Amino acid sequence: MKHHLISTLSLLLLLTFVAENAFSQTKSTKRGIAYGYQSEADMAAISKGVSWWYNWYYQPENTVSMVYQNYGMDFVPMAWGKSFNEAGIRAYYASHPEAKYLLGFNEPNFISQANLKPSEAAALWPKLEKIAKDYGLKIVGPAVNYSGDPVQENGVTYSNPIAYLDAFFAACPSCQVDYIAVHNYMCYSGALADYINQFKKYNKPIWLTEFACWDQANITLAMQKGLILGALDYLESEPMVFRYSWFNGNRTGSSPYIDLFDAQSGKLTELGQLYVNYNPVHDPNSYSPIPARIEAESYSVMSGISIEATSDVSGIANVGWIDAGDWLQYNIDVPSTGDYTVYFRISANASTSLELRENNTTLQTVSVASSGGWQNWKTLQTTLRLTSGKHKLQLYTSKGMFNLNWLEITNAGQTTLISRPSFDGQRIYPNPVTDKLYIETNIDDQDTDVSIVELSGKVLYSKTFTGNTSRIEIDFSNFRHGSYIVQVRNSKTNINQLIVK
Repeated sequence: MKHHLISTLSLLLLLTFVAENAFSQTKSTKRGIAYGYQSEADMAAISKGVSWWYNWYYQPENTVSMVYQNYGMDFVPMAWGKSFNEAGIRAYYASHPEAKYLLGFNEPNFISQANLKPSEAAALWPKLEKIAKDYGLKIVGPAVNYSGDPVQENGVTYSNPIAYLDAFFAACPSCQVDYIAVHNYMCYSGALADYINQFKKYNKPIWLTEFACWDQANITLAMQKGLILGALDYLESEPMVFRYSWFNGNRTGSSPYIDLFDAQSGKLTELGQLYVNYNPVHDPNSYSPIPARIEAESYSVMSGISIEATSDVSGIANVGWIDAGDWLQYNIDVPSTGDYTVYFRISANASTSLELRENNTTLQTVSVASSGGWQNWKTLQTTLRLTSGKHKLQLYTSKGMFNLNWLEITNAGQTTLISRPSFDGQRIYPNPVTDKLYIETNIDDQDTDVSIVELSGKVLYSKTFTGNTSRIEIDFSNFRHGSYIVQVRNSKTNINQLIVK
């Protein structure tokens, strides 16, 4: 099938791309950062999407100690190890009656960290309980991870975090532990989810107080971004996860590329912007009006999948780890009974198939040939008869072995718009955009008209650029997060491109 760029705004609006807005300034009550060198400008930047932090100490850093509450941020003190400053901890809670939590020991099963045998941690725990009782606090348990330099006790080497917690609870069966705390440095969200699931046996809410991609060689920024996309999608929706925090802020710009802050105070890195702004929402009560393009990660409910970064020409994430028996559900609102064309943006590592279902009834089965890899994308289509009204459309696979970037449902016979980074040597980038949008054209001596249009058709920005227009820069910082159509017109250019902020 031959795909082509739809060049008129009216048809673009007819093919309105309705997707849940994955980028917003909504503050997550779960999301935090493990870091201790923030300025007030840093606090202003991070607090747009992050609600708490800790710094492995009992009080905030001096640079923000008097202002952090102005940004809706919660600081959580920690009793780091056996020689924790009880007087300092008490002084903080005495002057901050709004504080609710106390973090227990940091990686006590590591000799290089808190270095506490299970019995030693249990013996110290009553001191934390007394502080908690005096100030009305809840206590977060010892933060554990797999250890390369584990403590030993009674002939047992505690490299396994669950073995350590089991021994701790055996030595301290009636101790007040309101939350379990864990660390994780696996590079894939599916592995992270499997790890978290192991700690559910304690029947306590979980704090993931350190996580990043750090257990492999040759880690890239793309790997960190991929982890954030998948991890946030999982952590925000997992009811047993109470809070989580990225490790860490840093400003080095070097491997393993975990920095959330740029060298300039108050400026977030690309990874930091993603961590602050990515806001996956899965609402089983929300329906997308048809025609619509629906990003794969904007499912209402699912079983068995994870989210990862995509290398496709559009979007930032795709659904991956799709195995036999997995499914995704998308809620759609069909305006009238009739035939509709359904497009799928798929990358298949083997020949497979997917089924379109409703109420466990198969409506259509689509055969999928191998595309030669997990990120070799192609667009498939089928025709589906739909009745007017609301539907819960399920994508089910009995084989798996593919990734999904988006699906698009249009009136029968209408073509799909494939967003492209360039048009015959011309580019509109980056996509998604944050602060600056750049337009490169193939002429430099004629007027170029640029408009930015909401999907509703409302023109938000219009300007004619004169002189050298081979590279145009537009300030996008004041635009709301959402989807826009960028129109570029001159004697050789006629572009409508979907841009996401």
